[in-house]
Amino acid sequence: MTTAPYLLLDTGLHIRGVNPAYLRATGRSREELTGAFLFDAFPDNPEDTDSTGVHNLTTSLERVLRHGTPHDMGIQRYDIPESRAPGGFRVKAWSPVNSPLTDGDGRVVGVLHHVEDITTVYESLRHADGSGTADGAGQPTALLRDVMLALAFHQRAARLTGPAAPVGLSGAGAGAGTNGTSAAGLARRDALWHGIAHATRQGPPGRGCLAAVCDCAVRELPGADAAVITLQGDGAQSVQLATTSQWGQRVEELQWITGCGPSLTAFVTGEPVLVPQLDQPSTRWPLFTDAACRIGVGAAFAYPLSTASTTVGTLTLYHRGRGLAKPPADAEVFAQIAAAVLLADLEGDITARARATADRGDINTAIGVLAATQQISTNDALAWLRTMARNKSMPLADFAREVLARRPPEMPS
Repeated sequence: MTTAPYLLLDTGLHIRGVNPAYLRATGRSREELTGAFLFDAFPDNPEDTDSTGVHNLTTSLERVLRHGTPHDMGIQRYDIPESRAPGGFRVKAWSPVNSPLTDGDGRVVGVLHHVEDITTVYESLRHADGSGTADGAGQPTALLRDVMLALAFHQRAARLTGPAAPVGLSGAGAGAGTNGTSAAGLARRDALWHGIAHATRQGPPGRGCLAAVCDCAVRELPGADAAVITLQGDGAQSVQLATTSQWGQRVEELQWITGCGPSLTAFVTGEPVLVPQLDQPSTRWPLFTDAACRIGVGAAFAYPLSTASTTVGTLTLYHRGRGLAKPPADAEVFAQIAAAVLLADLEGDITARARATADRGDINTAIGVLAATQQISTNDALAWLRTMARNKSMPLADFAREVLARRPPEMPS
C-alpha cells in the first residue's frame, strides 16, 4: 500500500479512483470525489487573480493524453476548497507528476495523477521575511524552487512504492500503509528541510542548495564541525560541490592525496562509513589517518549519496578534536536530504561544474603531455593549444581531448 497521494482519471478527466493518502492531503471524502469532473472538484481559487492551477494542470493532462508520456509539473501553487468553510480555500503547493495509463493495445485510457504536498515549506518561505508575502507574486525564486523540488524528490524517494499501478485506488476504503517512519521522525525531517530553505534564502548570492545543506548540518548536528559534499567519479577527478570551511575542504582533499579515506570508501561500497574514533590503531587508512589527525580530525562520518542504481557522491561530516561516542543523531537524514538536492540538481549547475572540472583536468593533462613530448614550456604548450583550438573553431577542452587521443601529438616544428 502506497502512502503517496494518487488520483485515477479517465480520458474525460473524471475522477475514477482515489487513494486514502490523497483524501488526507485534500481533506475530501471518497464520495465527494469519485465520478466528479476534476476541475469541478478542484476549481481555481477565485480570490487569487494570478491563479494558474487549472490552466497548468489542464495543459499537462492534455499533453499526457495526447503523447502518452509522463509529465513532471515541477512546483505548482494550487489552492483547494476548504471543506470545513464552504466558499473558502486553503493555500497549497504541490509537486505533481502525471503519467499515462494504457490498455493491452497501448492506447491511453486514463491518467495517474500523483502529487507531493510541499505546502509547509512553501508557507515557511512565504513568511520567512515577516511580510507574509511570497517572492515574485506568490512564486518562489529559482533557487528556492530548487529546494522545494528537492524536497518533493526526497518525499517520493522515501515512499514505500508498489506495482506500477499504486495500490488503494479502487473504491475500497483500506488505509494507506507506511514506510516505517514515525510521526516524530517526519516532523524532525520537515523541520530540517525548513532550516535548509531558510539558509538558502538568507545565504549570500551564488551559494546554492547544497551549501545550505552543509551549513545547516554543522548548525544542527552536535559534533559536526565541518560538512563536505563531493561529487565522486571513477577517475582521478572529484568535484567538491559544497564545504563549510577551508579546514573541511583540506581534510576531504587529503583522501585524494593519499588515495584512501572514509569518503572514498563510502563511495566505492555504497555504505555509510562511520569512524567515531579516527586515531584508533585499527583504522583502515593509515596514510589518511596520520595526515588527518595531524590537522585535528577526531572523527569522520561519510554517507553515500545514491540513486536506486548507483552512488554519485558523498556527504562527509568531520569532528575536530577528540573522538565521539557515535555519529550525530540526524546525520543520516541530512545524507538523504543531500542526495535529494544533488539528484535534483544533476541536470543543472552541478553538471556544468563537474564538466568544467573535467575540462580543466583534460586541458592540464594535454599541456603536460605537450611539454614533455615536445620539450617546451607549459606556457608554450598552452599557447599552442589555444591557437590550434581557435584555428579549428573548437572549444579548448575538446581540442585538448583530441590531442590526448592521438598521442604523441603532432606539432609543427
